[in-house]
Amino acid sequence: MPGRPRTTRRATHSLDQIVDTAIAMLDRDGTSGLTLRGLAAELGGGLGSIYWYVAGKAELLDLACDTLIGRALTADDAPMPPMEVELDTDDAVVLEAAATVRRISLALFAQMDEHPWLAAQSRLGGADRPNALRVWEQVGRALAAMGLSPRQQFHGSTAITGYVVGVAAEMSAQDDAVDPTLSQEEQLDRIVERWQGEAYDDLPWIRSMADQFRRHDDLAQFAAGLDLLVLGLVRQAVSPGRPRRPARG
Repeated sequence: MPGRPRTTRRATHSLDQIVDTAIAMLDRDGTSGLTLRGLAAELGGGLGSIYWYVAGKAELLDLACDTLIGRALTADDAPMPPMEVELDTDDAVVLEAAATVRRISLALFAQMDEHPWLAAQSRLGGADRPNALRVWEQVGRALAAMGLSPRQQFHGSTAITGYVVGVAAEMSAQDDAVDPTLSQEEQLDRIVERWQGEAYDDLPWIRSMADQFRRHDDLAQFAAGLDLLVLGLVRQAVSPGRPRRPARG
């Protein structure tokens, strides 16, 4: 299990110090820039203190990822854009479950936005990442509370978690490709300018999205797509002719 002492040599740093420093290095240098020797230098100690807790870089990455995912599960300050869709139900249990799915998803996305390397390293079904499994567990429980069938719960929960990780990873990849000497507005203007060239004459819809693309906000874009998924799950839960969900209490 991660965090179990690995050597008989006494540790000079706590596990929390090691993981927090590793996260800071990952934020600064990416996964390729994280080495145990470099981490030891950052901490001002020897490698033995790190090997006291982890067997190597892979286990350290697991700990760093799971720590951040755990923070998403307990976050109460994640940005919560207003919903742009009507859920078309007054069922309090369904609405509460939908709000839970939305809150967890937005909190997880916020962590991945703050730590751009995280999305590409996320394995929400990994048995070696207990907090990652808890994300899936909490989303799944919410869908079960809606009264969805086991098949709908499985497909819905994997669609939600896959959307969060996928969009965050795509946005991170786009950020890696930007020119750091240009502002975001200048970056978007350059892309739109290319769209207006002759090479894109056969893509009229893409051109029609130029103004939307220029004005888009990553969080608002993510939340809008998430709300469409939540709306679809709620409509499955309250569809006409569906057996009534047993009342709680």
